[in-house]
Amino acid sequence: MPLRFDQLDHKEFQDCASVGMSEHEVVELAQSFRLYGFWSIDLDSGLFRATSDVFRLFNMHSEDGRMNLAEFRQHIHPDDLPIIMECFERCSSQHQSYHVIYRIKRDTGWRFARTVGKYREKPGTSGEIVGITYEFFERLRTAAFSDGDE
Repeated sequence: MPLRFDQLDHKEFQDCASVGMSEHEVVELAQSFRLYGFWSIDLDSGLFRATSDVFRLFNMHSEDGRMNLAEFRQHIHPDDLPIIMECFERCSSQHQSYHVIYRIKRDTGWRFARTVGKYREKPGTSGEIVGITYEFFERLRTAAFSDGDE
């Protein structure tokens, strides 16, 4: 399967209010037809927190939203894990945003997921990475990066 790296220009923010939609409606629409979850990683502590759809997507369980990183890694295809780790590294060290499409282990075999993340400053700390992860039905592994809000 081909692997493609892209460098993207930062997209212009699309204001949902300009067409009469609320932020709540945008999230509701995004979550309507697929597992679509949110997560954050504190760069100082390594604390990885996620919403319930992320846990469902990875066939994992949590009572308090904390994600076990070692268990999380076991659900990712071994060929795809290095690119995901590179995305986290570039995002945190170069303060970029990224997206990556990769395979995850499910009961019925390998399925695709897409993660979009970005670096976010957090005063008095090294910052955090925040993002979304959702089921991805297209069949192409890819990663892309954007250099901030320029």
